[in-house]
This record gives sequence, structure tokens and C-alpha cells, in this order.
Amino acid sequence: MCFRLCVLDRSSISAPNLGGGAAVHVPEERRHIRFHLALAGACRLSVGASAAIELAQGELALVPNGAAQILATDPSAQPISLADLIAGGALRGGVLAGGERPLRAVLVCGFLAFDEAMPHPLMASLPALIHLRAADLGAEPWITAALRLIELEASLSGPGAHAILARLVEIILVQATRRLSATNGHGFLRALGDPRLSAALRAVHQDPAHPWRVGDLARAAGMSRTRFAARFAVEVGIPPMDYVTGWRLTKARRLLVDTGLGMAEIAERCGYASVPSFSRRFKERFGIGPGAFRRSPDDFTER
Repeated sequence: MCFRLCVLDRSSISAPNLGGGAAVHVPEERRHIRFHLALAGACRLSVGASAAIELAQGELALVPNGAAQILATDPSAQPISLADLIAGGALRGGVLAGGERPLRAVLVCGFLAFDEAMPHPLMASLPALIHLRAADLGAEPWITAALRLIELEASLSGPGAHAILARLVEIILVQATRRLSATNGHGFLRALGDPRLSAALRAVHQDPAHPWRVGDLARAAGMSRTRFAARFAVEVGIPPMDYVTGWRLTKARRLLVDTGLGMAEIAERCGYASVPSFSRRFKERFGIGPGAFRRSPDDFTER
């Protein structure tokens, strides 16, 4: 089997070519949303305790919660950990070689990393494994187009290809989430598909600085305050104002890392009347003040 590994800042893309008798164990990594796209051939994918699937040419598998998984062309083969393969010197010139010829499957695999310190109801709502079969994609032009672009970018490997690949995977994840919310979604997915609840969620996302109250969100949803609060808590999994706080702090963490804005402006953009109130809430949630987090963000996003 062969892997072309290209490690990025917040994502990684590889192109494994699996020969006969190959079985690779990918360890659990909770901060990763993993994906596997079959360009040719087929292989078996096992994720945790879930039933294994056959991943055939043109099909995509998403593993949203970073569970341990095994990619194999031979179900009876003893899995070898990816780390052991690399440590054993199999990685040469960017290619991790092994397995037996002829090739049984050609894949594009990788992951997107996310900030585990900011758990989101969406992640908890997604199934352990999302399998998008070729037959399913005929009615999904966005996903089909994105998959085709991934195949082209992976083969070209030109300047900026890694960044493009990461964005394409994000598009696929969003489209897959939309598909789930419109069909058999549950929890937060069902809330996204609910016109009233999604209107309230959209209002918070678009303007986190607004002094939101439950009544404001209920009006945005076109519901009574009591009914809205109860329905939101059931579908999203947390009360409305807890969601507002979480979204504000999510935005704050992003602004602290990605911009040079002062604390006063960040506090204002995230709905806090003063820097002390913002700092107090930030420290209550993460155990560290925003200033210390900005100086060493990697120390607090890898937990």
C-alpha cells in the first residue's frame, strides 16, 4: 500500500494505494473529522463497533468524531498501525509503501482538525460513520462536483492544492449534514431542518453581539417563549442562552487566534459589555484568560 502524506496546519490529505493483504489501523483522534474517497477499486472500512462497509469506486466515507478505524483490502489480514508503518521506515520520499501487488484500491484520505475545547451539538448529532454511495450521489450535484474536484486536485498536487482540498472537504461535510438533516436527522440535525429553530440559530450566528434574550429568539422563530425554549432544549440539547454563550465564545477564540483585534473590540463583537465581563466568562469556560490563550493558543486547543 502507498500513502502520499502531506501534513497541513489544520488538516491533512493523503493518497493511499492499497495492495492485496493490506490492513491499516488508524488510531482514535477525537479532534479529527476523517474522510476516505475511493478513486478506484474497493476496500473495507471498519469504524469502532459499527458494522464494516465496502467502500467502492466513487464512494465517500466520513468519520466525524475521529473514532479508530481500519482500512483493509483483506478482512483476514492483521492490521498494522499507521504509526508503526511510518516508524518502521516505510515512509520514503513522501510515499508509505507496503502490501502486495496488484493494487486493490486507490483512495484519497485525510482529516480536518477542530477545536475540541468548544464542543458543538452538531458533532454529537452526527452518526459515527457517514457512507455516501455512488447511487446516492446522483441527486446531490454539489457533492458530486466537490468529489470530482478533490480527485483532480489530488492528482495535480499543484500550488495551493492542499488548501483547496481542505475547503472541498468542508463543503462535502456541510452538504452531507444538510442531506442528513433533510432525511433522517436527529437532535441538532433536526433543528437545522426545522424552519423555526433554524431561523433562531441563524439570527445568533449572524449577530452574536446582539443582546439576545430567549424572547428575542422566540420572536425570530415565530413561536411563544415557553414553546420555543422547550423545543430548542430538546432538539439542540442545551438551553437557548447556553447555545448563545457557546457561539460567542467560539467566535472569541477564533478572533483571538486569527486577528490582532484588541480585547475591547473582541468583547464587543462577541456580545460582552466590557472586557472584564468577557474575560470572566472566558476563564470560567476554559480555565484561562483570553490574553493567555492568545499568547499560546496551541496549548489549549489540543486538549
